Amino acid sequence: MKLTLKLLQNEFEAYLNPQTEKEKDIVRAAEDVFAEFGFSGATTAELAKEAGVTERTLFKYFPTKHDLYKRVLSGLLLQTILPGHMSDLKERIQNLDPNFKEWYTSILKARYEAVAKDPKKLKLLLGALLFSKEFAEIFGQMWKVNLYDTSMEAFCYFQKKGEIRNDLDPNQIVRASFSLGASFLITKFILAPKFPIDVDLEIQSIFSIFYQGISNQK
Repeated sequence: MKLTLKLLQNEFEAYLNPQTEKEKDIVRAAEDVFAEFGFSGATTAELAKEAGVTERTLFKYFPTKHDLYKRVLSGLLLQTILPGHMSDLKERIQNLDPNFKEWYTSILKARYEAVAKDPKKLKLLLGALLFSKEFAEIFGQMWKVNLYDTSMEAFCYFQKKGEIRNDLDPNQIVRASFSLGASFLITKFILAPKFPIDVDLEIQSIFSIFYQGISNQK
């Protein structure tokens, strides 16, 4: 399945304007099934069952599973990730008024709250990134422009203020920051969703590990 941003933009028009309620139901059901089983694990029989239609009806709207997956990914990227998560996160990253601790922990808390509203979208995203090289490249380009470059500016700002070490390459700091944040969300919502945690304490611990390390040596 060859994916391009242009193709996803075209699919997004159809995502926003389904021809019938039945088509809308199929796409919404497919979001759940693809999130749970991934593209390879999702069968047309399961997709049809979840949507409450026959496979014949499913194929009437979407001739192949690839066609349905493209429609789902267009909604994920252009309705949820780009205008929602990325735009909100970019705005928060650009808000440099508080000190570094408040800035960093408030961003983590906001990301947790955003994902908690619809955790299956995170599973859907991870599945798409692993399944489709093209989707991963599209997402990566958007991530770099909207978040990575903006984060670089923010960390350079805090380095100049003297709140974080200036002997480290800010690229390395940004990568470490995103790695910790992503790991926190993946662990909480995918790997161990039933494991009880105090979110505020967890975020404070993540900040402490990121900012101070875990060594007891001076």
